[in-house]
Amino acid sequence: MKTLPIMTVSGIRGKFGETLDEEFVSRVAYVQTRTVGGGKIVIGRDTRPTGLALARAAARGIFAAGGVPVDIGIAPTPTTCVAVPYLGAGGGIIITASHNPLPYNGYKMVHKSGRLFRGDECEAVYSAFMEGNYPKSDEFAKYGDERAESVDASPIHIDRILSCVNASLIRSMNIRIAVDSINGAAGAVFPKLLDALSVRWEGVNNKLDGDFVHNPEPRPEHLGDLRSLLLKGGFWGGFVFDPDADRLATMGEAGQEVSEEMTLALALQNILAKKPDNVATNLSTSMVVDDVAAKYGVGVIRTKIGEAHVVEGMRANRCIAGGEGNGGVIYPAVCMARDGLTGLAVILEEMARTGKKLYELAADWPVYYIVKEKIPCADTDPAALIYKLSKVFADEKRDMTDGLKIIRDYGWVHLRPSNTEPIIRCYAEAKSMDQAKELADAVLTVVKGER
Repeated sequence: MKTLPIMTVSGIRGKFGETLDEEFVSRVAYVQTRTVGGGKIVIGRDTRPTGLALARAAARGIFAAGGVPVDIGIAPTPTTCVAVPYLGAGGGIIITASHNPLPYNGYKMVHKSGRLFRGDECEAVYSAFMEGNYPKSDEFAKYGDERAESVDASPIHIDRILSCVNASLIRSMNIRIAVDSINGAAGAVFPKLLDALSVRWEGVNNKLDGDFVHNPEPRPEHLGDLRSLLLKGGFWGGFVFDPDADRLATMGEAGQEVSEEMTLALALQNILAKKPDNVATNLSTSMVVDDVAAKYGVGVIRTKIGEAHVVEGMRANRCIAGGEGNGGVIYPAVCMARDGLTGLAVILEEMARTGKKLYELAADWPVYYIVKEKIPCADTDPAALIYKLSKVFADEKRDMTDGLKIIRDYGWVHLRPSNTEPIIRCYAEAKSMDQAKELADAVLTVVKGER
């Protein structure tokens, strides 16, 4: 391939057959295996049709590097992360493009501790790959994947989750929910988890066939099927996963829209009620997290965008929990990675503890309005653009940790290059939609004039 996929701290993403193929994955898997010193390497994947071929390609790369691939099949990203240290592996590989649509696929690297690779660790693998530190193509062809070990990792993950919630309380409340896993990897685990918690459920789009029947980002505007199910009545709320189940969004018990930003807030409400301690999140996450933290008298550490940055912020500050406003909950007691299954369990526990249904829980917190825009930047230098914007808004209160964040007393706007797509993201949040749009427009007007 002449054009490489996107390779960042968030992993590798590309269109299959254009920027991402089996040979590329074999090469990266080889480099990663050599970098971590060999041994067992766990391979998990989401349900994308190209996933099996890429998982087999990863196994060939692991074999060629002297490692031992351990195949856990279709598995959520957090399930793979939990499995790596449990199985004593030297690392892990997740074949997924997370929320990206088809025909994208991707590759995430898992540290032996169970977290995803940090930025410097990713760069070490990428640098070795760019230097060509891998065998010729015919070398990979010598290895099949039929000798790979196979393990069902779902019980490992479920047991860890059950140890961190009051399962007896949840079982006693006769909870019934609706679930949409967009025919992704969550379907391999969540039914077993809900059975263990005696939570009744009905669902839409819960096959393991990778047929993404709506936009894979778990945002309210994409969830018509789930809303229709909830309107039938009798539910405590709705839950929706992205394809690799590292993100979780919610919907009210009668189909009411609930921002994906509320997932982390509701999870933290439960975790901090049991043990108040500092939390971490990124610069683009809603102010509602600050409200939850204030209720329990704890601090909020803000980091650069990207799960790995949040995890490092949590580790450095010994945070009890953290996550991202895109529906990513990170609870180290279970897993040091975004975990939609854990998010589901702790929100269920909060519903059981308070006796409140989903929308009732969300209504306890202030409503903020968020505008999320994407700006194509294939022909634009994002760094140069953000530098120009920093000069335009030099008199504002700014945070330049990651792109440009302008902070006012009623809200904020944040502009930065995406880690996963060739776009610039512009997020704005305020106490009213008019204020959020005003903040976004103030920046976007300048952007359009610069392009």
